[in-house]
Amino acid sequence: MIVAVFVNPTKKGIFDYAKKVTAKLKSLGAEVLFKENYNTKLFNNSCFDKSINKLIENCDIVLTIGGDGTFIHFAKYAAVASKPILGINFGRLGFITEIEKNELDKLELLVARKYFVQKRSLLEVTVYKENNKKSFWAINDAVIFKGECTKIIDVSVFLQENKICSYRADGLIIANSTGSTAYSLSAGGPIVDPRVDCILLTPICAHSMFVRPIILSGKDLLTIKIQLKSSDKAFLNIDGINKLDLSIFDKINIAHALKKIDIITFDSQTFYKNLSQKLIDNCN
Repeated sequence: MIVAVFVNPTKKGIFDYAKKVTAKLKSLGAEVLFKENYNTKLFNNSCFDKSINKLIENCDIVLTIGGDGTFIHFAKYAAVASKPILGINFGRLGFITEIEKNELDKLELLVARKYFVQKRSLLEVTVYKENNKKSFWAINDAVIFKGECTKIIDVSVFLQENKICSYRADGLIIANSTGSTAYSLSAGGPIVDPRVDCILLTPICAHSMFVRPIILSGKDLLTIKIQLKSSDKAFLNIDGINKLDLSIFDKINIAHALKKIDIITFDSQTFYKNLSQKLIDNCN
């Protein structure tokens, strides 16, 4: 088995921990690949490459060490190459990551291929600006938010060109089921089983007590438009990584992508165990 390991280099102590992960994998007979700029921090007898894409193309498993943000960043590369991905939590909550820091024995199950693969949906977000368009994948969500703290924005949502709802709010979160436990949850959205293909609309601080989140079919194509004055600003943020300026004539299409992410788990009920241990129990 060939494992491509990616870390969040900003976290204190992560390279020392990555050495333990590497030693464990190699003791089990796995080959380990790293990015070239990790060379001074990790074992010199490992294989290195500059290109993330090439590393993932040449591996069997993608392994991330960090928080959910690290996992999300490299999961998009893994999805392009149709490679399964496993996360080790070196952050705080780590809801998507499967292994905690003290659970390296689970790597034995990984190398023995005794794991489950859970397919998670991606959102395809396409932004139309005049005659140009840009497309992105979102693992968790796409968030439309205002540019000034003293103003709200008006957002209209269309389904097959028919207006279905509008929001006057600080912003709007468009999430899939994976993203239901991220920002959407903090804004009052429901928790959705990741096996459910859906698109979730959660307003941020809506200017009405009667506005509630909406769950739509994952087969739907949504079009979102915002109403702005020429002097106003609004932004679109995708998974907290890609940030785009929005103007009054921009249009955003959102649908489920054809590709899915293959996430490695060691228990078919991992989602509900994480829900209990990391969200519900922590609140008691």
